[in-house]
Amino acid sequence: MSNAEAGKELMDAALDRRMVEIRRHLHRNPELSNEESETQAYLREVLEEAGLSGIRPVAGFGLAVDVVGAAGPSNRKIVIRVDIDALPITEASGVPFSSERPGVMHACGHDAHTAMGYAASVLLERQKQSFSGTVRIIFQPAEEAEPLGGRRVVEEGLLDDVDAAIGIHVDPYTATGKIAVGGGPYTLACDIFDITVTGNSAHAAKPSEGVDAIAVACSIVTELQKIVSREIDPYDPLVVSITGIEGGGAHNVIAAEARLKGTIRRGHEATRQHAWKRLRQIVEGVA
Repeated sequence: MSNAEAGKELMDAALDRRMVEIRRHLHRNPELSNEESETQAYLREVLEEAGLSGIRPVAGFGLAVDVVGAAGPSNRKIVIRVDIDALPITEASGVPFSSERPGVMHACGHDAHTAMGYAASVLLERQKQSFSGTVRIIFQPAEEAEPLGGRRVVEEGLLDDVDAAIGIHVDPYTATGKIAVGGGPYTLACDIFDITVTGNSAHAAKPSEGVDAIAVACSIVTELQKIVSREIDPYDPLVVSITGIEGGGAHNVIAAEARLKGTIRRGHEATRQHAWKRLRQIVEGVA
């Protein structure tokens, strides 16, 4: 029997339906990073209903629960980590379980991750007589924004005594029923940044009398793209994205201020340090 077939036998129809119900409830009721109080309370409720005990709050609005195997003594411990927060996006999918919170949506699949974490917790609890060691399931908040929940998980010591950690992410480019794995960094850690460009206002008919903050901001955007395209090895994962630009308030006035926001996503720490160094140099040089 294959591992997939064994998994299907363990995953009965009732648990499968419950997992879908939980995912759809979460999709209807998304919460942003560091605001997941209702999600936390709901997850505690459904986990307790399923018979799990020792559920505890972690990392602000997260939860953790340890399932201890009873097949024999063992100090081995692994973590299964899932994220629970949503994004500041207005949903337009039209599905029956669409978000009921304007401007907030589970557009990154964290509702699915959480529901799968629930199912894994229940299955492990049911099967704990058949394995040794401990599995810690962490429902992590704030994957998408500072203050990051992952950092708090580490700071609170939840990984200090573990041998390995497992995390997955849904992928629309991978066929249903398939799992994609690879050596080395596979998904990228994310930093966020905000840049404020300060210029001098002037009438749009006489831009030479001021310093156009929007023009400077656009130059910064253009130069930042060269970090990845011209300075980083193509086999070294790095993505630098500008995700927002704001500035100006009138059609005939040169903007005195422009604001940029974006992310740096990278696999290696050395790449991260280089990207941050170059970002600062570009901002200081252009401005």
